Amino acid sequence: MSRARLVFSLLAAAGIFFLLAAGLVAWQALQVNSALRAAVADAGTFRAALEAGNEQEVDAALSDLQDSAGEAEERTSGLRWSILTYTPVIGDDARGVRAAATAVSDLSEALAPVAQRATDLDALLPEGGRVALEAVAELQQPVNQAAQALEAADARLQAEDSRGYVDQFRARYDELARLVGDAADAMDAASVAVDLMPLALGAEGPQRYLLVFQNNAEIRATGGLPGALSLLNADDGRISLGRQVAASSFGERSTPLPITKDEEEVFTDYLGRYMLDANFTPAFPRTAELMKLRWEEVHPERLDGVISLDAVAVSYLLQATGPLTVDGYDLTADNAVDVLINQIYIDRPDPQAQDAFFRQVVSTMFDRILQGDLGRPRELLAALVRGANEHRIYTRFFDEGAQDLIGARLIAGEPATPDGYAERIDVTLNSGTASKMSYYLDYDVRVSSSMCSNGVESAQVTARLSSTAPLDAATSLPSYLSGTGSNGVAPGKQLVEVRLFTPSGGAVREFSINGKDFKPDKSPLGDRATTTAYIFLEPEQTAEVTWQVTAPPVAGVREVRVTPGIEPRDYSTRLSGAC
Repeated sequence: MSRARLVFSLLAAAGIFFLLAAGLVAWQALQVNSALRAAVADAGTFRAALEAGNEQEVDAALSDLQDSAGEAEERTSGLRWSILTYTPVIGDDARGVRAAATAVSDLSEALAPVAQRATDLDALLPEGGRVALEAVAELQQPVNQAAQALEAADARLQAEDSRGYVDQFRARYDELARLVGDAADAMDAASVAVDLMPLALGAEGPQRYLLVFQNNAEIRATGGLPGALSLLNADDGRISLGRQVAASSFGERSTPLPITKDEEEVFTDYLGRYMLDANFTPAFPRTAELMKLRWEEVHPERLDGVISLDAVAVSYLLQATGPLTVDGYDLTADNAVDVLINQIYIDRPDPQAQDAFFRQVVSTMFDRILQGDLGRPRELLAALVRGANEHRIYTRFFDEGAQDLIGARLIAGEPATPDGYAERIDVTLNSGTASKMSYYLDYDVRVSSSMCSNGVESAQVTARLSSTAPLDAATSLPSYLSGTGSNGVAPGKQLVEVRLFTPSGGAVREFSINGKDFKPDKSPLGDRATTTAYIFLEPEQTAEVTWQVTAPPVAGVREVRVTPGIEPRDYSTRLSGAC
């Protein structure tokens, strides 16, 4: 046989093999895709049943999920399918199908214990002012087991790259991955809650927490200006609201609380001088420490922790509590942000009347929650998870055992790992306007490029800011909103400090505002470089800030955490590692 004929025969044989393989995949994929489609639908039904807490619906949905998941897993577990995963062109689809089928099958079995206790999840919520700590303890094993299973399934699905899948399967795969990822976040939060609640709610003795309402109308690095402060008391699961004061009542300290040289250089001594400015830093544990020192200096109550939430998180909680009527206002999930951080300043120009209203809102909402007077109890848990995921709810425990349980999670607001290494990029906004003009601030942050050179990653980070204030803001808005001009910013205009923090060991190589280059700052915060842009915005004006950042490489993705604003969305983003 000639060499040409031999080559032709081999090519023909290879072609026949691929045709047969493709036909086999198509035939099995039709059956597997049908089972997976059913499994995805059943997973959604199961999740809805869990959220509703209907025991019969949970049992039926779990049974359907186990059947469809079992069929999909069985069809992809044999030798024939394993061989297909190594086949060129179609192998990635085959691996994705098997990953999806295995993940769903494993989950359908692992979630059975928590499904059997679905109606018991209400034990995580207060009723009559008390959380039943005994019932919470009984939930620890099934909830932790479910959290571990969801974490494993999420990791399995995220490990596959769905971009090369055929369109129809990619859509199903991405939908399943999203469902599992959302469920993993929620169950992880539930797992932390059941482990932490006995200690945090006073099983071993009374606890006191400072509850801080962050007002996004005057933006700060972690959300907004600390406004209404309330004391939460907890003892053996019983929770009550204590002293309520305005953060402004603490005034200016004659000398700042002890802060580091780096902190003073980056944030000025205002960080330690004013309770209102304690969250200039994106590190919430540091903010909480400063608040604790200032609170205990003025009031006799020792604090065991600080809990913070912003106006948008309040609107999420209202989805669970239902509308609240407070001093003539009907607050709903839809209008709460507008009323709390804008309309109240128009209607009531007296700061003392504003503060009184905020205290009433906090006490009314927490009375509703603490009494268990909720139309849809599980939506409260969902609201708390969403608020934490969007960096709108933070918690700092001063008991290190309790803090260790949340240390690596979003709710802790910790910028660094326990060994002090910061992997993420932070982009923070602080208002320098001395007014409530941040209600009229629209912004987004994006990462437009990433590459690797000599083992160093580089990225371009861009922040775009716009003032949505009316052109006549200086005259049409009350001075409490528009500003008085006493600090050098004309009424109706905005001064925003936009600050970038690199990862540990990183640097800002280039820096520009509206296309004009500036020299990056030389103000480090520990082992992180910082660069600040001071942006003046006229009404309806837009500005753009760009940083060229380099940093040691990261495995997987790098978080770019951004100060949350007034829109109900996550302002943060992520950057895929380039090295």
